[in-house]
Amino acid sequence: MPTIKDVSRKAGVSRSTVSRLIAGTGYVSDAARVAVEQAIEELGYRPNTLARGLRSNRSNMIGAVVVDVASPFYAQMVGGMQKGARAGGRSVLVSSGYADRDEEAHAVIELLDRACDGLILYLENPMRDDVVRLIDKSKTPIVTIGGDESPVATAKIRIDNYGGARAAMRLLLERGHRRIAYLSGGLKYRDTHERLRGIAAALSEAGLGLDDITVVHGDFAESFGYQATVSLLGGHKTYTAIMAGDDDIAAGALAALKAAGKRVPDDLSLVGFDDNFHARHLTPALTTVRQPVDDVGYAAAALLNDILAGRDPGQREIMTDTELIVRDSVGRPARTGSREEAGEVVP
Repeated sequence: MPTIKDVSRKAGVSRSTVSRLIAGTGYVSDAARVAVEQAIEELGYRPNTLARGLRSNRSNMIGAVVVDVASPFYAQMVGGMQKGARAGGRSVLVSSGYADRDEEAHAVIELLDRACDGLILYLENPMRDDVVRLIDKSKTPIVTIGGDESPVATAKIRIDNYGGARAAMRLLLERGHRRIAYLSGGLKYRDTHERLRGIAAALSEAGLGLDDITVVHGDFAESFGYQATVSLLGGHKTYTAIMAGDDDIAAGALAALKAAGKRVPDDLSLVGFDDNFHARHLTPALTTVRQPVDDVGYAAAALLNDILAGRDPGQREIMTDTELIVRDSVGRPARTGSREEAGEVVP
């Protein structure tokens, strides 16, 4: 493997000149720059980033913990983090916490051990005391996404799950739906509680409560959406609309409705949450709540870049808005002769 000494010899310049050019510090003449860059290309030289990090006391690495990096939702968020980190000359090392307190602690400690300059944390549980002490002692800057699980956060980014769920339920109610089922994610997730609060607020505006709809909890997974919808269709109650806790659940619900010969939105309306990449490509295209998760990841990395560079980021707590995207999967309730099923409030 070629060394910096090989590059300096081939370029006919000193090792310090090569070092200044690679580090981007100090003056290098145009002629020397051309000679060094040509030598680097011909030799295939790669700088030793670990050694550079040891000298500068910086790894130029940002650590990130999300619930599950294999999920399309979090993968999109990580993609935003990578773009934001690279804009500051850094890379991202990612680990999953799986919504488990000990797994989250293990992930954070592992990233601290790898000398990450700062961390972006999307946690679902309060941070363990021993982890708090480690972060505090290392003085590692922290940007959190979501809630207040990290008491040592330097900056926070929140997503308006409450407002998004409220808007989605309002749409169904405004279209006249009252026989509604909500296929929710598990109660261990913060987003689940925020969305339930938003749904309850929209129902309250219409003189209703959560007891007036059917709420079924499960995983944020297509399989849950399918099985839950099959159970709903096989029960004694009839429904005119299904609201799903995310687009994966909605995709499973749509598959079950089609398998049962139900037309969306003619027989039942369907709403999702997230606006994942496949939402617009379903048939019919899915009405859903858009979360700009890639922008959230980018903003978190940009905040951390500013903090690491000693710049005041200004706003240290950011609320990211959601947006209701109305497509083709919501209509008015099918009229069956019942005033209640037609969306009228029956005393």
